[in-house]
Amino acid sequence: IGGEQRTWTETPQTNIALAFESAAWNHKDVHAFYLMNTLIGSTSAFTSGHPCQGMFNRASSSLLQKNNFVDAAHSFNSHFTDSGLFGVSIEGPGSHSADLLNVLLEELNRLREPISESELNRAKNQLKMQVLSGLENSDDRLEEIARNFMTYGNLTFHQYCDDIDAVTSEQINSAASALLQGKPTMVVTGGAINMVPTITDVQRQLN
Repeated sequence: IGGEQRTWTETPQTNIALAFESAAWNHKDVHAFYLMNTLIGSTSAFTSGHPCQGMFNRASSSLLQKNNFVDAAHSFNSHFTDSGLFGVSIEGPGSHSADLLNVLLEELNRLREPISESELNRAKNQLKMQVLSGLENSDDRLEEIARNFMTYGNLTFHQYCDDIDAVTSEQINSAASALLQGKPTMVVTGGAINMVPTITDVQRQLN
């Protein structure tokens, strides 16, 4: 619904989470949102040699490595029967609270820009590997079949990889543009919460 919540805690760090209403399970852009989530990824995925993870996501290569005041960052993505939620969380020293929000907004705005074929294909391969790894176990496959039938009334899990491959840069850009035109919801915690710009500033920078 939009708005902001600030909670003071006795810590030198500032954590900012910025989220937007996305789409329900049956929306055409669901796979685009999953790829957006994979593109940004998480700095905690920077693990050498671990399958599906590493330094090749924007949270690591663009936020963490290019800004010495960013300690951690990750995107989050959830879909439900009536709506969805997509956003990014970032953390760093309270003295750089305003800078943290600025680079977060820059990263969200980049989702509106064309994505190179190599970066998009890498994200697709990472996402497909995560999907297939999650369906390796027969119990997990059975649960997914049951969820498919409850959600869609038919079985769609065998189409996941094809649906991921079909997503284009233009579709991600379009979904991101529609997302960022919505009302932002911001949650700020830390010891320097008043240094973070307001939700009005956020809307201005995104529009």
